[in-house]
Amino acid sequence: MKKLVIVDDEVMVIEGIKAILKRIGADVEVVGSAHDGMQALRVIRNVNPDIVITDIRIPYVDGLSLIEQSRDIGLNTAYIVISGYQEFEYARKAIQLGVVDYITKPVTIDKLSDALKRIEKRLSKEQPDIEEPFEEEEKKPDSGHKAIDEIISYIDKNYNKDIGLTELSELVGMNPAYLSVLFKETVGKTYIKYLTGIRMEKAAKLLEEGNKVAVVAGMVGVADVHYFSEIFKKYTGKSPREYKEENKKI
Repeated sequence: MKKLVIVDDEVMVIEGIKAILKRIGADVEVVGSAHDGMQALRVIRNVNPDIVITDIRIPYVDGLSLIEQSRDIGLNTAYIVISGYQEFEYARKAIQLGVVDYITKPVTIDKLSDALKRIEKRLSKEQPDIEEPFEEEEKKPDSGHKAIDEIISYIDKNYNKDIGLTELSELVGMNPAYLSVLFKETVGKTYIKYLTGIRMEKAAKLLEEGNKVAVVAGMVGVADVHYFSEIFKKYTGKSPREYKEENKKI
């Protein structure tokens, strides 16, 4: 039985999906739910679900950012994205991030049943996609694309803030899904991986200066200290405390 998490900012939608899953006798167990992207990340990290059903527009961390961040911490979760008709193209392009399927609102028995069947078929054939560890960040001073250069400059100045794909797309006037693909093609990595790299570089310097781990996490824009430690170790090969002890400046 597959573990499943539902993410939507409307309680009725979550309950409706649960009812549909029960009615069709889906071979899944709903192990968690969330009403915004930040909460969803915590739930997903804690339960490591096989499948996540998420609305594409959720508070704090949007659907695409949620997918990218879960992939960047090494989770091999299949996603079903729910979107409104006006976001059809946005959702379709999300497949390039590894989304198995998407369905348009309203969520019906047939739509959800078909999506789950496609996921089951695909998961039965796949072997787990092993994540490579973060490489030391190599900044690109000039990507050759004006919009991407603007975004890189914005990230470099605001890395300690909550930066989402929707915010960046509005900054340069682009479709979020298209921007996600363009950024990766131009820079060579997803914007989340780029942002994380910048944050970990800054964190390493702050730790070398003797700052406390919890303080450093907050200073680089990561509110959850455990999550920060997990990502920092993946990036450097050492926990923040180990790195601090070995590299602190006297």
